[in-house]
Amino acid sequence: MTTSVHWRTPNLTVIDSRGLSIRQVAYLRKVAADPVETLIGRQRYDVAGRLLEQWDPRLFGVVPNMATVYRLSGEPLKVDSVDAGWRLSLPGLSGEELQRWDQRGSHWRTTYDRQLRPIVVEEIDTPNVETFSYADDSADPAFNRRGQLTGQLDRSGTLSFDSYSLLGQPLRETRTLVEGPPYRSSRMYSPIGTVLSQTDAGEHQQQSRYDIAGQLKQVELRIKGSPNWQLVLKDAQYNAAGQIIEQRAGNDVLSTWTYDPADGRLATQQAQKNAEPALQDLEYFYDRVGNITRLEDHTFQPIYFANQLVDGHRDFTYDSLYRLTRASGCDDAPPSDIPGRPLPGDPNNRLNYTQHYEYDAGNNLIELRHVRAGASHTRAMFIDPGSNRGVRWKEGDPAPVFPALFDVHGNLQALQPGKTLTWNSLDQLEAVTLVNRDNGPNDQEYYRYSQGVRVYKRHETHTSSLTHFQEVIYLPGLEIRTRDNGEELHVIILPGGHGSVRCLHWVSGQPANVANDQVRYSLDDHLGSSTLELDQQAQVISQEGYYPFGATAWYARGSELDVDYKTIRYSGKEMDDSGLYYYGARYYAPWLQRWVSADPAGDVDGLNLFGFVGNNPLNYFDENGAERSPAELRASLNEYVSLLSVVSQRADRAIYQLYNMTRTRDIYKRSGLKLGFTAVSLSAQAVTATTAGMLAATATAPLGPVAAVAAVVAGAAAADITSNALDEAAKNTRFGYPLLPGSGDFSLESLNKTANITPFSALEEVQELVSKYDPRTAEGIKETAIVAGVGLADKGFKYASHLEKALGFLRLGIQVTEALNDSFGQRDLDVIRDELTALLSHLDEQEDLANVALTELENSGHEGEAAGTLKVLREAELVTSGRIIRVLDLTDRMSQYLMKKNAA
Repeated sequence: MTTSVHWRTPNLTVIDSRGLSIRQVAYLRKVAADPVETLIGRQRYDVAGRLLEQWDPRLFGVVPNMATVYRLSGEPLKVDSVDAGWRLSLPGLSGEELQRWDQRGSHWRTTYDRQLRPIVVEEIDTPNVETFSYADDSADPAFNRRGQLTGQLDRSGTLSFDSYSLLGQPLRETRTLVEGPPYRSSRMYSPIGTVLSQTDAGEHQQQSRYDIAGQLKQVELRIKGSPNWQLVLKDAQYNAAGQIIEQRAGNDVLSTWTYDPADGRLATQQAQKNAEPALQDLEYFYDRVGNITRLEDHTFQPIYFANQLVDGHRDFTYDSLYRLTRASGCDDAPPSDIPGRPLPGDPNNRLNYTQHYEYDAGNNLIELRHVRAGASHTRAMFIDPGSNRGVRWKEGDPAPVFPALFDVHGNLQALQPGKTLTWNSLDQLEAVTLVNRDNGPNDQEYYRYSQGVRVYKRHETHTSSLTHFQEVIYLPGLEIRTRDNGEELHVIILPGGHGSVRCLHWVSGQPANVANDQVRYSLDDHLGSSTLELDQQAQVISQEGYYPFGATAWYARGSELDVDYKTIRYSGKEMDDSGLYYYGARYYAPWLQRWVSADPAGDVDGLNLFGFVGNNPLNYFDENGAERSPAELRASLNEYVSLLSVVSQRADRAIYQLYNMTRTRDIYKRSGLKLGFTAVSLSAQAVTATTAGMLAATATAPLGPVAAVAAVVAGAAAADITSNALDEAAKNTRFGYPLLPGSGDFSLESLNKTANITPFSALEEVQELVSKYDPRTAEGIKETAIVAGVGLADKGFKYASHLEKALGFLRLGIQVTEALNDSFGQRDLDVIRDELTALLSHLDEQEDLANVALTELENSGHEGEAAGTLKVLREAELVTSGRIIRVLDLTDRMSQYLMKKNAA
């Protein structure tokens, strides 16, 4: 019986003769003692190797989850998904999309200019649904507009660009909503593309300063009409990997982060003002693959209530596919199943809870069991047998009629009975009915979008005689919020480093007992969720905890009026009055633990287009609703930096080796250095072996003859540990360089293995060697017999074999002989050259992936970090490519040398 759910659960990929992946086999185990369940996904390709159909394990024998039809040039013409319906496009000769159709009956036609820039989009015979205009060569060159987009018109209104930077970034823009006034914004950028200053549509100004690596250091704000600048971010410090380690906010709260030096994972997160009690003190614990298994909140005051110890700590368990299966924590009350914004709970009713999660073979969350004293319940989902569309369901209810609950594109039609959802032709949520009335207008929330981004929201409520409304206009760095009572609030959005900063400035209608121009600082967790709101004096405005999938577990407030203006919650996203979170590309329903529409990006996160972050919400977050982007963005960039570092070290070593191979005196000189290091290494091994052997002999003396064998084994193990430790320390110095280049030094397998290696650990080395000499295995018995026989036969040195020492010198002698006799020949050079050629191609691919990751990082609001990482990458790429070119040059010179020598 195994004690781990991960025992013998590899992920297997079946490759056909063309190198195409045709099967994926995963082994699912939910509980350690259970047998595994085999899950198989499959793909089908055409003769050209293009992916035609894909099945997940749940629909393996049914209709494919996704099917694609291609044109002769290889571009997709039609994509058909069981979750999102079909889309058909007609490309032009250059691949531009001329027309497209979808299953809902929409039809678009796009017209391009001679430079293949879109100028007009028509929809089902409606002309000019969208228009785009560009500046020609007559435009004033002082504004850098030539060839740039100068204006666009869509259903939301117009957007014009008056000026551009040299890098093509808009400096001044004006947005005009339908039947509304113009809103003008302007920005200034640094030479590397970071925002230096911004003036929003309310004429509020903000300035940002960066360190030499392009990482954000300070942020200042000046509200319209105020003569003074106010620091909202006083300082920020980063480590060599670009991770933030310290920042001081404008309210003098000092936040610090620590990371595990072995893997860069977040270890602790703390916030405190001066010598006052800590405001935030979180500690993270992980399993070996990086899943969070425990989160301890050390600021939580433990209480005893209803025969329970409530300590605020949270624990998490996963199955072998790394899906969350169990979570525990505390809450104020059972989570509401009624959509809407959360209400403050009762802190006197705070008890422990445990949630259990069940999934089907298609990664659909089908059951959530909430266990809590006096308030346990189970919520189940019914999943469409032919897709991944799902709705809330209870045992005994009739089977859902999915064509009535979803449209053909997979857009949910109602949050609950009476709360209908309306979608536009682009599958964007257009309206939500909050209250459905038979004898009067409904309470509703409306939305408008521009180029996929929400720019306007209106919430209407009705009484028998009055209509009340709230409006929000979303602009760069500013939200303008108005009410029917004359209130106009400017919410100024500031880059606050880690955690959001917002300033509330009332232009009119300021509520009583609420301070104007108040700056609110949010202390976020690792997912960006707002857990604590502080004012300028670091006093708590609100405090909120969340269940793993985003619903509010507990909520405390300082003032009822103040918390009415909190809109940013889980994962740093805005929650609407409907209870839906707006992520950008789509909306998320935390009480369903699912998206309410299919992923517009397709299968980038798998074939289930409704699942939330792979059902691993503690370790992944979704920046815009299109794909999960964990801290994995940073991890992938760090892996690329690590790979460049390893390649650079290997190339430096090869340069040294090749440069010194053509002269006999250099070979003798280098062998002398290596000989000295080998002697030191063997002497150190002898000392540790003797000590370990004596201790083992003493400890096992009562066992008689076994004592001698135990002593020799202990001595050999200690010698191995010492040797490996010295090799680890010397491998990056010329003392530790082999005399000859290795034929596999630049193989991708070797480089990737070294780039991902963990720091030397004596404990892990001991565990590995104990396994090596384990008497319970045949291999262990053999190794024990060898070292025991050699050690007992050696009378001169009891616990370390002369043979072992002799072998070390013998290996070195062989290397010297090979170098002097030119055993390293043209075939070896050809292998190195082939490996370097493949490596250069691989590095080009990795550079492209890194550029994509940097763009996503920048678009997610981390411009400074992206710029700093870009600088580090470019420097590393320059050094690495230079060394690779030098190695290639030396291999050519070595080839010429060998040819001349052979000819002579």
